[in-house]
Amino acid sequence: MAGLKVVDINKIEPERRTPPRASWLLISEKTVGSQNLALGVNETEPGSMVPEHKHDTEEEVMLFLEGTGKFITEDEEIELRPGICVYNPPGGLHKIINTGTTKLKFVWVYAPQLKSHRL
Repeated sequence: MAGLKVVDINKIEPERRTPPRASWLLISEKTVGSQNLALGVNETEPGSMVPEHKHDTEEEVMLFLEGTGKFITEDEEIELRPGICVYNPPGGLHKIINTGTTKLKFVWVYAPQLKSHRL
């Protein structure tokens, strides 16, 4: 298949942020030339969070793989555990809090990808 790309997360250096968390950008214009979406993995440390923010034009999907936490919007609070998948439409403030004693690990997808994912 022409244009097929394979990315090994074990060969990607994560972006480390404060509060303590790490994000691996696997699929994007920067990594494989994708034009319409970005995909990565996030690990948020126990007691840490992804601070409140919003995406004005991007749809976001998160599939939670490990740990427990809360996905908090202006209107609701969703309990997170392995197997929970959250669709977050553009425009709403949201944050993710790790309420457990282990890392909260999830796969994220943006469409279109964030400006920071582009060349």
